[in-house]
Amino acid sequence: MKASASFILSAAFLLLSQYQVNAGQIKLCAKTKHGSNEPVSGANVKCWDDDYNSDDFMASGTTGEDGCVTLGYSNKHTGWKCWNWWDSCSSKHPDIYCEVSGDCIKPRKTSTKNDHDQSNLANFGNVYLEEDTDFCSDQRWNGCGPSFLPDWLTDIADEVSGFEEQCNSHDVCYGICNRKRSECENTFKNGMYGECDGDFLCEFLADLFYTAVDTAGADICVDSRDDCTESERQLCNQ
Repeated sequence: MKASASFILSAAFLLLSQYQVNAGQIKLCAKTKHGSNEPVSGANVKCWDDDYNSDDFMASGTTGEDGCVTLGYSNKHTGWKCWNWWDSCSSKHPDIYCEVSGDCIKPRKTSTKNDHDQSNLANFGNVYLEEDTDFCSDQRWNGCGPSFLPDWLTDIADEVSGFEEQCNSHDVCYGICNRKRSECENTFKNGMYGECDGDFLCEFLADLFYTAVDTAGADICVDSRDDCTESERQLCNQ
């Protein structure tokens, strides 16, 4: 009887220890998309709680030699004071997603772990990355839609269109000093069409996105070139 009780207590202690180790933690591993899927060290990882208006920053860090990183974040109380919950009174638990980026690396977002129990490890597994020379400099991107839009609108644009990666590349292209804007627009359209893979409705949406930036993108392009010469800013009109 004593042996059984001792075993139960030991098992409970082990479960509790595991629970405490994983509480408030996020893990992922970055690997190359092509070839032998080598680990990517030094990649930047940032994670947020996906909210309706403005996403709450949770944690950030860089991947180690094995391409992996474990990030810690502060748990929030889940008692009766619902204004202390992650999403105010709508949800006690965070909707966690992360973005992985780095020098000459095309940024990649994970899926979202909706209503994730913060007492458990949020393990995103492997995130596969591609090299892209357009991302070798210090550029800014925000997905689909202008930066002044609230997160919920850009989230909808990203999810409905499926063009988030193409939009990020387009954002960065605007900031490359020696790049004509027409090159950015054509690359944007070709990238979206490649994503559509012949789907008519998808290509119709791509045409709408292309028309919007082709018509109204000049000023945004100029604003993205603060560190460029005047002649390079004029390329936004070509």
